[in-house]
Amino acid sequence: MIIDAHVHIGFNKVCSSTAAELLASMRRAKIDKALVFAGEINDCPTERMLEAIAPHAGKLHGIGSISPLSKKLPPLAKVEGWLKGGRIRGLKFYPGYEYFYPYDKAVRPYLKLLARLGRPAIFHSGDTYSRVHRAKLKYAQPIHVDDIATDLPELKIVIAHLGYPWIVDAAEVCYKNKNVYADCSGFVYGTFDAAHRAHFKELLAEFKRVAGAAGERMLFGTDWPIGDQASYVAAVRPMLGKNAEKILWKNAAALFGLNEA
Repeated sequence: MIIDAHVHIGFNKVCSSTAAELLASMRRAKIDKALVFAGEINDCPTERMLEAIAPHAGKLHGIGSISPLSKKLPPLAKVEGWLKGGRIRGLKFYPGYEYFYPYDKAVRPYLKLLARLGRPAIFHSGDTYSRVHRAKLKYAQPIHVDDIATDLPELKIVIAHLGYPWIVDAAEVCYKNKNVYADCSGFVYGTFDAAHRAHFKELLAEFKRVAGAAGERMLFGTDWPIGDQASYVAAVRPMLGKNAEKILWKNAAALFGLNEA
């Protein structure tokens, strides 16, 4: 079993990819399920993402998005309905691409809702996609997640992309806070080749060195379509050792409630 805990569909130049293309990629990579992220940055707000994945229940599971600076911010009651009905399994936030910190007051009600319902918040963290030229890195540093993790210890949080290049900071936030996970997505544009494998192996070792046992709270993800799923699986799976099953699917299944689906 493999669950890709970080993929996108989209309808603009930042990300142009369909649910059908995702499913074809998953078949090639032998990935069983995927968490599909909505995002206004991709012209894919939550409603549009849900419509696209609706025919593929059981394979594709939705993650809604909250853009606190948007005029289209969904009402809290509507988001609660999506979460309670299982239409979305968590919420994605895009600091860096959108200019806010994870502890911004505008997102706090949504974080409290997630905590109450036992669903995770995923924060973009670290480097930003090269196609988005107006992104600001200061908002995307993983150290800012510590504020939320400390204030809301009942909230499950995912630091996307291991916070790269701030790997040590991300690992320390995970080490300090038992409610914080990290996903390993987004390390390549395209194919995961030999040079990428060598680099990622070093980064993973550094993350585990600082995170210690918290290194087990990792999720497998590719950031498809930015990263090629088949080569990502082939590269990363041999590096996971005794925790391979946890990282490849068990952690995600528990965190996102996929065992209930």
